[in-house]
Amino acid sequence: MIEQIDKQHPSDTQSPSDPSRRRLFKYTAAAAAVAMATGAGSWVKSRVEGVPVEGDFPVPVDDSILKPFNQRNWIFSQAGSKKNWADFPERDVEFAKLIGENWKFRDGMHKLMISGTEPTWKNNKPGYTQLDWAVGMAGQHPLSVLGKASKYGIPDSPGMMSWEQHNLAPKQWKFGSKQEASQHIKRAAKLFGATRCGITTIDPRFNYDPMYDLIKSQEISWDELGWKPKTVIVLLHEMEYEAIRTAPALPSIGTVNKAYVDMAVQAGQISDFIRRLGYKAVASHNDMINKVAYGMKAGLGEAARNGALITPNFGPRVRISAILTEMDFVEYDVPRRFGIQEFCEHCKLCADACPADAISKDDKPSFKPTYEGADNPALNWAGQPGVLKYYNDAKKCFKFWSDNGIGCAQCIKTCPWNKPDFWHHRIIDASNTFTGGEIHTVMREMDSLFGYGNMEIEKANLLFWSGDVKS
Repeated sequence: MIEQIDKQHPSDTQSPSDPSRRRLFKYTAAAAAVAMATGAGSWVKSRVEGVPVEGDFPVPVDDSILKPFNQRNWIFSQAGSKKNWADFPERDVEFAKLIGENWKFRDGMHKLMISGTEPTWKNNKPGYTQLDWAVGMAGQHPLSVLGKASKYGIPDSPGMMSWEQHNLAPKQWKFGSKQEASQHIKRAAKLFGATRCGITTIDPRFNYDPMYDLIKSQEISWDELGWKPKTVIVLLHEMEYEAIRTAPALPSIGTVNKAYVDMAVQAGQISDFIRRLGYKAVASHNDMINKVAYGMKAGLGEAARNGALITPNFGPRVRISAILTEMDFVEYDVPRRFGIQEFCEHCKLCADACPADAISKDDKPSFKPTYEGADNPALNWAGQPGVLKYYNDAKKCFKFWSDNGIGCAQCIKTCPWNKPDFWHHRIIDASNTFTGGEIHTVMREMDSLFGYGNMEIEKANLLFWSGDVKS
């Protein structure tokens, strides 16, 4: 069962006065009337929470292609590792040819690294003022103590992500049942502030192997951990809706960075909780594993066209952390289908809105990348083929991050699943598990007509700073 904390959002400020928006109200009101007339409250809840599937993964996998991901090929590893620069100079060369600029990944990394320490605001440009920069960067300040290196995927980072087994109890607590163990872990996760929690088995296919320390420019073997994880506890951390609406401007990065802090704090607390029960455990931030894949295995959501995990009620507006532990006397969650991949086939809002043109516009998912240059080894090294999904060009995404000077969350902002928890959205989410085709296209258009994903930065920024701050 998925544990969650549903947070209420203030009413959306978009007026439904024009005819197209009135049609959406009529559509959702009719759906609500049908639901209430048939006593379908429990049906809506079950549909929104997904339909359990057989097997250990919710979408097809080609094991002849799928291999563990070498973290040395992660986009931040190429951008931040001097050894990678020396060993793979063709990556810079070929990517510069593709985009028509003299551009190097190391330059992009430098822009992102200095954004937190040097002023990078753009005078009075809405969303990019000193005020916006300050809130964006302050969001990550606690990571300076908790483990800033973990944000850049470095395993065994000092702080909350350390592999040292602090507070490991000499005696192991014995739970009465696997169900009880799962319930208590999820209750602790809720106490510490996690939005959702799922539990699944370790799967070497979705581990970074080898891991990579981009600062030291060296590979890290799983043998260095000193013990074998058996279970992965996956935590989701909500990002604020109003801040995400300002994307790709600076306030949106404030909630992204705040979620990075939540990842460190809450995963660190749960790993300490598990160790105090007598079981070895480590917290994982942006390191060690493919967290979207583990979120899918744990029944928390499905991978979307934009590459993020979409989860009920929050869509892609979450960050993911994890705890790896030797504990295995626990009830595991099962993968679920939410109709997301089918919805993405007909939507493409995130791809249309991507300022980097990095998101796939393919009509169907595939087992391998299809973006421009995918057949060139120097341009096809940042993904993990073998899963039926949409493959996006992380290099183009990273290029825009550095040009923007801070990052981006445009694909999260524009996703129709990224909505406050209003009843009419839940009705549509529930129907999504069995509707398709033209209905999905209509849902895409209604989302835009309602004024959610297409809000311009200046207006979104004004709403963010003038929003309700009453406690």
